[in-house]
Amino acid sequence: MREQLLAAFRSKRVTQSIFIPLMVHDFFESLPDYDKLLRADTKELVDSTPSLNERFRYFLGEDGLRYRLAFGERIGAAFLGWCQGWAVGSKIDGTVVSEEHVNGLKTTYVTKTPVGEMVSKREISTVSHISYVTERPIKTLDDLKVFKYVTEATSVEPSYEGGAADLELIGEAGIFCGAGFSCPFHELLYLFEAEDFLVMSFDMPQEVLDMIEVLHTNNIETVKILADSPFQVFDHETMWDARQISPKLHNQYYVPFQKDYNDIFHAAGKLCFDHASGQDVTPFLDGIEAADFDIMYGLHLGEENIDQMVDLQDRWEGRIIGIPGPDPDFLCRMSADQVKRLCGEFVAKLDGQKIILGSSDAMVPHTPVENLRAVAESLRLGD
Repeated sequence: MREQLLAAFRSKRVTQSIFIPLMVHDFFESLPDYDKLLRADTKELVDSTPSLNERFRYFLGEDGLRYRLAFGERIGAAFLGWCQGWAVGSKIDGTVVSEEHVNGLKTTYVTKTPVGEMVSKREISTVSHISYVTERPIKTLDDLKVFKYVTEATSVEPSYEGGAADLELIGEAGIFCGAGFSCPFHELLYLFEAEDFLVMSFDMPQEVLDMIEVLHTNNIETVKILADSPFQVFDHETMWDARQISPKLHNQYYVPFQKDYNDIFHAAGKLCFDHASGQDVTPFLDGIEAADFDIMYGLHLGEENIDQMVDLQDRWEGRIIGIPGPDPDFLCRMSADQVKRLCGEFVAKLDGQKIILGSSDAMVPHTPVENLRAVAESLRLGD
């Protein structure tokens, strides 16, 4: 599968239909056999549940990876390692002090520097057992000064060993994406409260514009290191912002930066991936094309937009590999027959054209395994 996927991504021509769903740790934890293996390997429990650190450790470790590879084979899917390869190490000089203060399920992070300190908070949900942000680190321009100091006090260096080992283990089962680089606007959007930052963008303060330039300069140097790593495909993960930003903001603060990063990757023979996360990207198509992406994953495929997805395949033929897929909620709630009907109707309208199908976002827990098999089966029937 790996060679077929890479060949399709490079040539922008799909010669074999492939199913490549996005499945992350919480979906696998809802599978009884995976949960049993995870618990047997767990060294730290929180309220009788493996801690978040333990869950990530197992998911990203060799045993979890072997399970995921075998599961993909069982459902007839190619493997997709999603932003799990990081090929850069970082060092922060001693003038920056980081502290973590844990109080039950709540953690406060304090970063102290000579120009001030920055505080953020996270909490682990008692329902989903997922950590989520309760306080963003940047609330004021004074916080931004601290973040700028930390950024300038951080250096990066290659760290390729772990990625090479993972790629060897995955072999021909699929692709393992290296984590690419989001543009500065995307990064700042989630360091500030998103609404505050978007309002600020109408009349961007000079301090923020200066920070964008610092981040972009650092990102360029990091991307050069990533481009020399063993990974062949890099996922920037910025297009999910389509739910919040306008095409004007996208063209001004996303496209030129992404184009710079993509040019460096392309010069090294690497491929550039982004994730729409089920958002309607129709207003952003010109920008996506101008940024010179190779692959756009996570395009929403629903009963209401089959023709739109067919038209997009035609528009991007020979230019970009668009990977649509059903919504995770649809895959979780509907029957296998309904899933097969949706995918089968889309495949039929392609009139013999081969396609790579995924999911519009990550599988939700308790999605029926037979529904995933139904997607793969619809592709086989289309062939």
